[in-house]
Amino acid sequence: MTAELTREAAPAEFAFTEEHAALRDVLAEFFTDPGEKAWRRLLCDVGADEVVFDVTGSGTGTGGSATAIDLAILAEQAGAALFGGPLLPGVAAGVLAASVAKPALLDGLRDGTRTVTAAVDARLSTNSAGGIDATVAPVWNAAAGSAVHVLTGTLDGTPAVALLTDGGEVEELAGLDLSRPIGRLTVRGVRPAVLLCGEEATAVRAVLTRHTDLVGAAELLGVAQHVLDATVEYVDKRIQFGRSIGSFQAVKHRLVDLLAAVELTRSAVYGAAWRLVGDPQALGTDIDLAVAALLSRKTAVAVTKAAVQLHGGIAITWEHWAHRYLRRANSVVALSGSPSAHRARLADLIDRRDG
Repeated sequence: MTAELTREAAPAEFAFTEEHAALRDVLAEFFTDPGEKAWRRLLCDVGADEVVFDVTGSGTGTGGSATAIDLAILAEQAGAALFGGPLLPGVAAGVLAASVAKPALLDGLRDGTRTVTAAVDARLSTNSAGGIDATVAPVWNAAAGSAVHVLTGTLDGTPAVALLTDGGEVEELAGLDLSRPIGRLTVRGVRPAVLLCGEEATAVRAVLTRHTDLVGAAELLGVAQHVLDATVEYVDKRIQFGRSIGSFQAVKHRLVDLLAAVELTRSAVYGAAWRLVGDPQALGTDIDLAVAALLSRKTAVAVTKAAVQLHGGIAITWEHWAHRYLRRANSVVALSGSPSAHRARLADLIDRRDG
């Protein structure tokens, strides 16, 4: 893994290193056949626990040698493979544990023996015994048996962040994306392992949002790149009227537009990751992350829709891969905010920057 860069040590221009290329190659090889217990193998055999849980570089006991760039590479490769493991909830748990300097909260998560979920906009309330009551849906990666839950939202109307390590029942729900479980979490009288409220919660939520936004944007970049590559390969081989359909001008123009969108998204995602490494608290970093979030959502939906159209009738069959990527793109948008929502956030950040 690459060493964490300080603001002073950040290079004037971003460039991928040999370590980044090696990480990408290792992950690409792993995701070609992750096998059973893929999440545990990713953490233990590949060593991605450092990227998932230590990317903030504080309070984890390891020095945090992984960077946001490593995290973006991991999320991109996971998106390309439609990986269903709890990557985003794991990152959220790592950020929260680092924020409160309690690395023990990650016991059992690092080796995958315990699973973790995450939810935003959770409405929590306290009961007479001092515990927390809540019914939260949808919850990311809420498979049956999930043990640790990261919740952001409100507690009796006050901004709050909570981490639950015991208690709570998870009910799996039918979702659009068949490769990633979602569910409903019911909590009654549970005392959280971590509960932050007010200004403290707002500050931690800002850090959580930066990292989870990066994960979502990079995952959608991976979806878009994989689908574009597979579509280009298909139209090159598909013969119609005695020639490859990829030679038709209308198809070529469509693919060039998609390629431009994917490359622009790639620049935005890794530009935001680079800024998150060098200057994580800056307003400009939040702006770059909002740009990445906006572009990645527009691009992933546009590319996956175009892939279905360019593949023709075969793409609407259940056996074909195209609908699975279309489902992933739309489900991430539904769970983490539409392009219009991120556009409004970007406009607000620019207004703050420009006074």
